[in-house]
Amino acid sequence: MVSRLFFTLLEDRTHQDLIQKVSESYHIAHDPPTTMRKCYFDSFDWLLYKANLVLLKQDDTIYLEARKSFEVVAECPWRNKEEARFWWDFPDCELKTKLKDCLDVRALLPFLSFVQKREKLNILNNDEKTVLRLYLDERKLNGDVSSTEPLRTVTLDPVRGYEDEFRDFYQFLVRFKVAEPSETLFDLMLKQTGRKAGIYSSKVKIALTRDMGGSAATREILICLLNVMKQNEDGVIKDIDTEFLHDFRVSGRRTRSALSQIKDVFPDAELDRYKQDFRVLGQYSNKLRDLDVYLPNKEQYLAMLPENIRPGLDPFFMDLGKQRENELIRFVELLRSDFYRLLVCDWEAFLVSDAAHEVARKPVNAEKPVITLAKTFIWRRYKKIMKAGAKINNDSMDDKLHSLRIQCKKLRYLLEFFASLFPSDEITLLTKQLKQFQDNLGEFNDLSVQQKTLKVFLDTIVPESDQAILVAAAIGGLITNLNMRQQHVRAEFSDQFRLFGQKEITKLFKQLFKDDDAVLITKEDY
Repeated sequence: MVSRLFFTLLEDRTHQDLIQKVSESYHIAHDPPTTMRKCYFDSFDWLLYKANLVLLKQDDTIYLEARKSFEVVAECPWRNKEEARFWWDFPDCELKTKLKDCLDVRALLPFLSFVQKREKLNILNNDEKTVLRLYLDERKLNGDVSSTEPLRTVTLDPVRGYEDEFRDFYQFLVRFKVAEPSETLFDLMLKQTGRKAGIYSSKVKIALTRDMGGSAATREILICLLNVMKQNEDGVIKDIDTEFLHDFRVSGRRTRSALSQIKDVFPDAELDRYKQDFRVLGQYSNKLRDLDVYLPNKEQYLAMLPENIRPGLDPFFMDLGKQRENELIRFVELLRSDFYRLLVCDWEAFLVSDAAHEVARKPVNAEKPVITLAKTFIWRRYKKIMKAGAKINNDSMDDKLHSLRIQCKKLRYLLEFFASLFPSDEITLLTKQLKQFQDNLGEFNDLSVQQKTLKVFLDTIVPESDQAILVAAAIGGLITNLNMRQQHVRAEFSDQFRLFGQKEITKLFKQLFKDDDAVLITKEDY
């Protein structure tokens, strides 16, 4: 069957012009016009759009549609006064399942709100049967673009068994130049607002050139990271969803990593303040992020315990919720403080101002080709990881794994910073293998932190309280289960390290980053 087609009216045409033309050549039935209020939703990072889906609320129903074909993938009635923010706000249905797969913990945000006036024409044959449906829509966008001209469109909706009539009418529209085929409705409406879909990414997306100087390249990296932080500020303050804080923190952590790893491209005197300030910024949000990780895991924690003692975890999660409220208030106060505003303002001025980098004696790596810096720093970090990992055995202290985890994180950041300088397939392979190794080290660390948090809470239980025994049993049982999982993860370390150090990966690291001819001086060589 032929697919539905979408057209926009030419600027000098109206729907009445089209109706007049159609009525001269076709027998039609004209339905009364209707008016509807509609709104499109997506996550901040456009997860539905990237999956070629759009979420549309129309009156009392929410539809998940294929972005290009208009086909309804799933739908759900929604008569609540409050908008659904997360997939778990929906009743059990197919739409909820599909949103869960796409959105994870991200919130739905209203992107396009509009009023739609619709007229429907049924094109009839000699037997008075409908052979084609024609929808004439006029959409007026709300909000900042309410003064724009309405968007007038025409949609051809085929009727099964009448494909020839559909094709004939398409030729009719083309011949009389009333309308022209157009892009998808969602994209067309976005264009009217001046917005671009899918442009946000928390990843380091920059294009460096191999002959770019070390200072200039590092500034490009740091500007990209600062922009991501600034884009997430409002979402953190409004507490829209936990991923705003996550992306904000990762950009700050990448910034600190770049300043510590890409050495001698800026004067040290200029960086001391920023290194310290970004460290303070990270410390203020550490506990808040830990709580953001714990709270969604409640169901997972409950599943680890016998059903009869699960209620003992309720006080623990109530306590976490209160802690999160306090930590969020504390961090939002920091983001609204003079300290943070000055940090962002001064840091941006430092990065974009050429005068700030025109010093009499430039650091030794400031003008060296960035390809040389990238190879040297990545190769050195990789060698440290392999040397440290080879020394870890079953008797090694846990802090050795924690230290190695940090080393791997630093290598991951370097690969991200300089990815544009190397073949994408090779970088993708190395990053994938490193991430798999990091997952093992990261889970081990997370389990360690979780057990410490539970033990701290266990010490706060008042023995005389009515629920003391139940709460202690639940917390103790959870600690036991987490410890068993941690030991299992620890046992997997050697296999994961061996996989990361396999011959193919080692050979690729050498080919890409070991440069025997490169001479690079850093403070490590002094």
